Amino acid sequence: MIDLSLIKIIPANDSHYDSIYRMKKEAYGGYITQIWGWDEDKQKEFFTHDWQKQKPSIILYNNEPIGTVSFVKKEGPFFAGRYFIEHFYILPQYQNQGVGAYVLKHFLDIADDAGLPVNLMVLNINPSISLYMRAGFRLIETKEPFFIMERKAGKAKQQ
Repeated sequence: MIDLSLIKIIPANDSHYDSIYRMKKEAYGGYITQIWGWDEDKQKEFFTHDWQKQKPSIILYNNEPIGTVSFVKKEGPFFAGRYFIEHFYILPQYQNQGVGAYVLKHFLDIADDAGLPVNLMVLNINPSISLYMRAGFRLIETKEPFFIMERKAGKAKQQ
């Protein structure tokens, strides 16, 4: 049984590069393989490009890395005033035990406090879609093989 009080989220640094790549491959590689096939060189290139733009945070359970997540507020003409969840991977042995819901709620509370919506893009074969729907996300666009989802801001917590 997972003790959710043992979950921490910490910023990644360059020393985490290899372990985060391995976590992505283990947690998400099956979906990538199903759709496009796994090309190690291309996946390393995609990962390196994303890493250089923004390092994800590491999800720890009992001080052991079990996943990653990026939660960023984007600015600009198309994205102004919204958060995005990206690179949200949890190792298979920790899936379906409440970890994803716990981490997701943490970030949705931040967005609700700010009064801002949250968007994400997920492969349409990923079973985590049901988690996102339970959390209030709705499908707003399909760009095969992805679903683009959005959760409107909830009411900010009373101080």
